[in-house]
Amino acid sequence: MSKTLQGSRIRLVAADVMSAPVLTVRLDTPVKDIAAMMLAHRISGLPVLTGDGELAGIVSEADLLHKELPPLSGATCLVRLLRSTYTADADKAEGRIAADLMTTPVITVEESTSLHEAAALMIRRRINRVPVLRNGRVVGMVTRADVLRALVRPDEEIAAAVRDALLHELWVDVARVGIAVRSGVVYLDGEVADDGEKRLAERWIRTIDGVVDVESRLVPRTARRGAP
Repeated sequence: MSKTLQGSRIRLVAADVMSAPVLTVRLDTPVKDIAAMMLAHRISGLPVLTGDGELAGIVSEADLLHKELPPLSGATCLVRLLRSTYTADADKAEGRIAADLMTTPVITVEESTSLHEAAALMIRRRINRVPVLRNGRVVGMVTRADVLRALVRPDEEIAAAVRDALLHELWVDVARVGIAVRSGVVYLDGEVADDGEKRLAERWIRTIDGVVDVESRLVPRTARRGAP
């Protein structure tokens, strides 16, 4: 993960997992140069910047594939020319530079966007990557692979995040709670104030990045006081 990641951070954000610095192209970058960059660096998408460095669009492998579409002729061509989607595809197939091929507008996130939000955005919009902005400028890129990195977060980092969440977000007396993490599964035992605090702690911990599951043996102190 990125150098900004804090071991005990409770919620990961885009800045924690993004790839940086970002390879970019300009509006007038030739198609062959774009393809060569993608192959050389093993990346599937490149932000397109204006001469002033502002984000104008993004070029992906899918955009470049339009260059390999077979030409159409006759009635089939005439029918498709009447469709706006085909017109856009044809423009890309004939494109020579990034401005001709890029997808715009671009879906983006900020450095502070939570990893949960970024993942939901990529699923909802069916995209594989989102540029990360700071003051309107591209400073990183988050891909689906980057989001998956949260699942391989070290157990000791997850344990620290769980402890911080209980202490600082739920105000649970962590001196009474045992926390162990193995392969992303959080094991809890000990005492909490009441049954409501028990249920809240279990649900809350499941939302921490990297947590695969929670196995709880927490016991409400009120239940213990009432026991014979």
